[in-house]
Amino acid sequence: MLRTIVWLIASALALIILIPLSLIALIFRKKDAMSEPPAIAKWVVEVPLTWFMRLGGCDYKVHGQENLPDGPALFTGNHQGNFDVGLILSALGGYKIPVAKIEARKVPLANIWMDMLHVIFMDRKDPRQSAKCMDLAAEYLKNGRSVVIFPEGTRSKGPQMNEFKPGAFKPALKAGVPVVPFVINGTYKCFEEPRRLTKAPVTVTILPPVYPEEGEKTKSLSQRVQQMIQDRLDAEAL
Repeated sequence: MLRTIVWLIASALALIILIPLSLIALIFRKKDAMSEPPAIAKWVVEVPLTWFMRLGGCDYKVHGQENLPDGPALFTGNHQGNFDVGLILSALGGYKIPVAKIEARKVPLANIWMDMLHVIFMDRKDPRQSAKCMDLAAEYLKNGRSVVIFPEGTRSKGPQMNEFKPGAFKPALKAGVPVVPFVINGTYKCFEEPRRLTKAPVTVTILPPVYPEEGEKTKSLSQRVQQMIQDRLDAEAL
């Protein structure tokens, strides 16, 4: 409980500090959607966000950095808890554009930063809007930007995985880039399981890139990637 209180107080103080920073970032923001986000916006992801993750109890370690490709890629992985988006943005090194649920756009102040960081907001209840989001993700990939998506669509709140949605892999096929699977293990213990912030060991494992085979469909690619992630989770559970 004490950790939760401290984290909430720190979050409130950070919001006060970030208000003037957001105004500065807005001044330097470029209107071109394909442009690089302002350096100050990327700094917020790389430094304060990492600090908040650890303050909240997410004591994470990253394995497999040697598997990170030099060029753009679609990063996909399992989704255990609320900390996962922040964790992945901190752990993968170098900013990747995340696909997030549209509800996140309602968070005051945070939505300003997310817009500057080109976060792709998806309405899971609207198939047409979701398809447009996948097209936008493909455009980012074609322009040399990496994208992060959680193919389960929602968090599992535990060590198990929900079935991957094949449509999440369309951007990689359209852009002709590899899929880089990542495996999150333990974030559900930090908040989802006890319903309060709790310190817990967390690992992020980056697996070797998966290159789509000629003529491969999204369902086949989805199944291959999910099996790789499941095999890693099973190995870590032994």
